[in-house]
Amino acid sequence: MFRHVLCVFPYRKTRDSKTSFPPLGLEYVAAGLRPYAERIELVNFRHERTPSTQPFLKPETDLVCYSVNWRMDLELIRDDINALPPGVLTILGGRIATEDPQYWLEACPNVDAVVCGDGELAIAEIGQGRPWSEIAGLAYRGDDGQLVFNPPRANMPLSDDLLPARDLRRQPYYLTSKGVSTGVKIDLVAGSRGCPFNCKFCNFSINPWGVKRKWTPRSAASVVREIQQIDADLIFFVDDVFTHQPDRVAEICDLLIAAKVRKHYVVNARLELAERPDVLRKMEQAGFLALLIGVESTQDATLKSMGKGFTVEQIRRRFAVLRKSKLVLNAYFIVGNIGETEEQMLSTAAFARSLGVDLVHVSRLRNEPYSGLPDLVAQTPGYHIDADGFVCSDAYSAEYIAGLRKRIDRKFHTPWHVAGVVLKLLRNVHWRILAKAAFTIPRFLVVLAATQTSRKIRKRLGKPA
Repeated sequence: MFRHVLCVFPYRKTRDSKTSFPPLGLEYVAAGLRPYAERIELVNFRHERTPSTQPFLKPETDLVCYSVNWRMDLELIRDDINALPPGVLTILGGRIATEDPQYWLEACPNVDAVVCGDGELAIAEIGQGRPWSEIAGLAYRGDDGQLVFNPPRANMPLSDDLLPARDLRRQPYYLTSKGVSTGVKIDLVAGSRGCPFNCKFCNFSINPWGVKRKWTPRSAASVVREIQQIDADLIFFVDDVFTHQPDRVAEICDLLIAAKVRKHYVVNARLELAERPDVLRKMEQAGFLALLIGVESTQDATLKSMGKGFTVEQIRRRFAVLRKSKLVLNAYFIVGNIGETEEQMLSTAAFARSLGVDLVHVSRLRNEPYSGLPDLVAQTPGYHIDADGFVCSDAYSAEYIAGLRKRIDRKFHTPWHVAGVVLKLLRNVHWRILAKAAFTIPRFLVVLAATQTSRKIRKRLGKPA
C-alpha cells in the first residue's frame, strides 16, 4: 500500500489561447491506483504558479507518476524528474514516454519504470505488488542494472466501471479564449478507444509498437451514467471516431433525452454520418453542439493516397446533408500534402465555404511513428521530412507551408463569417450556458482589442507577434 502518490501532468502554461483540458489519461491512472494508496494527489502544472513537483512532495511520498504525452517542454520535464529525491518510486507513462522508454530510463537515472500502453491496468498491477517481470508493457531496470523491456500489453477496451478520478482536480476547467475564461465549465469523456480506419497520415489508434488498436466502445448506458455524474456544461468526447456506429450514437441520444440531461457535446465524426439524418436529428435533440470532421484535402489524388475512403464528390454530397443540421461543422484540412500545388492548397478556403462548413482547422502534414508517411515521401522525388517531423519539399519549405496555413485561415474566418457562426451557436446553446458566458463578454472584448493592438505595434516595430 502506497502512503502518498503524486500524479503529475508536467506541461507548463503557454501564451496561446487554447483551453487547458483535464489530463484524462492521468486521471484514469489515479483511479486505477485508488485501492492501493492511502492518499493520491494530482497536479496539473498549467494551473500552478510554480510548475515544479518539489512543492507537492511530502515526507511520506513514495510514488510519483508522470504523464508524458506531448513533445513540448521535454527538457524541463526531464530536469524536474531528475530533481526528485532518491528513494521515491518514479514511473512514467504517456505516448511520448512509451515511444522511447530507453531514452527516459537513461536520461533520468531515478526513473524506475516506463509504462508502455494503457496505463490504468499496468499501474493497478504494480499497486497489487505483482512482480515487474510479469507486467506486460513495462520497461524498467533489472536487479543487475540492465534495462528490461517486457512484451507489449494487448490493447484492451475501456472499462464500463472504471471512471477518471475527477475529484482529485485542484481547480475546475473552463472554456477559455485569448486567456479569458468564458465561465463555461468543460470536461472530457472517453466513450471508445481505437479507430477502424487506416488513414496514412494518422497514428492515433496505433500503440507504441505499431500495432493497430481496433475500435472498442463502452456501453451506451455507461457513457450516459458518467455524463450524469459530471458537473460541466460542455463535454468533449476524446474518441477518435465517436460516430462509427450510428445506432449506438442514437442509443446514447435516447438515454440522454430520457434522463433530461441538459449539456452540450463536441465529437469527432466521419462523413458517413450524413447517411443517417435520423441520427443527426437525435443528436440535435440530445444537446450535441459540434462535429469535428476530417476532410484533409480538396484533391481526389491526395484523398486516395491517404486512404481516406471517400472522394471529393462524396464530400460535397455528404456535406449537403450535414449543413442542413443545427450542428456546428468544423472541418480539418492539411496543407503540405504530397503532390499538391500552392494553388490547390489555397483552394481550401473556397472549397470549405462551398461545403457550408462553419469552421476550419488547417494543420501541416507531419510524420508520426508508424503513420506510413516515410514510404510515401521516399517514393516522391523532391520531398523530405524536416528535423521537426514536418513534410516539406524543394518547392515549398516548412516555413512557406506554415504561411499558407495562416493565409487559408484568414481567408476563411472573415469577421462576418465568424459572426454568423456565433449567431448559430447562440441559437443552439442552452440558456444556462449563455447566462454564464454573458458575464465574460465585455472582458473578452477588451482583451481581444488589446491583443490585436499589441500585435499591430509589434509588427510595426519589426518584432514577432
